[in-house]
Amino acid sequence: MINAEIIKKKALEYGAAAVGIGDIRRFRGVESQRDPLKILPGAKCIIGFLFRVPRALYRTMSEQTQFMQYTQIGVKYIDEDLSELFLLKMGAMIENEGYDACLQRNVSNLRIRGDHSTNPELVDTYELANAEAVAPGKPAPDVIIDFNLAAEICGLGRIGDSGHLIAPKLGPFLRMAFIVTDAPLECDPPFGKTLCDHCGKCKTACPGKAIGEEGVDTWQCAVYYRGTHKSNPFMKSDFLADDPERDSILAGNKRFDRESAREIYKKIDFLPSRSTGYIPCICGKACDTACYRHLKEKGVL
Repeated sequence: MINAEIIKKKALEYGAAAVGIGDIRRFRGVESQRDPLKILPGAKCIIGFLFRVPRALYRTMSEQTQFMQYTQIGVKYIDEDLSELFLLKMGAMIENEGYDACLQRNVSNLRIRGDHSTNPELVDTYELANAEAVAPGKPAPDVIIDFNLAAEICGLGRIGDSGHLIAPKLGPFLRMAFIVTDAPLECDPPFGKTLCDHCGKCKTACPGKAIGEEGVDTWQCAVYYRGTHKSNPFMKSDFLADDPERDSILAGNKRFDRESAREIYKKIDFLPSRSTGYIPCICGKACDTACYRHLKEKGVL
């Protein structure tokens, strides 16, 4: 008979750094396009898994010795290979016991209808604007759960001012995956505290000033993630030479919206990305690195 103890033991054995189980009822009130009960109406819980992104991948970006490894190993491989094999194993174990397991891995370039935010890790982001509901009262495909909220419900962590999940031991250096299931598992309490103390280190570290009082400006983040700041070691002296706003852009003071961000993307391919679709992180994830260092110095990780 499958139970929470077996699930957690196997998850750690298969490579997860942390695992938690959340009560599906805690999603009550979320919008239909984010509701896991619209994926599996008979679901009883959601199982959350965290995967470690090695600290050294962030360090090499900070020291400007490597930039491709973070997105290729720390993002693409974990999301597209490691977590897929992991979820298939965990899902098979659950379904062998007669329950359903809806596997949920991160698909970074997909957004539900009306979500115009972007993910700086990808060449482009696709909003599922043309999808139609199959019946009245149902959401349009695809239903995409809020991973940060799901992680909190599973007791794994909570988002900080940078907009990223912060978890015990791992800090913000992590990736996530989930399983929505009708298996009657014992659930963990939600993550009731926060590791973010609103120190402002992430805001100060961001070269594009993308983190403000109202959260993260995702288009601003995407532009400077790609290396539009003067600290970019691959930037040539003639970059944007004819642009009257050059100084403002290189200093991180220019504000970008959806249209202006997409326009400047054409000029900021500093390293090849088209083979995999993942953009090298030339800002070095400065927000997460500053957050991790601060929390480590405080001794809370």
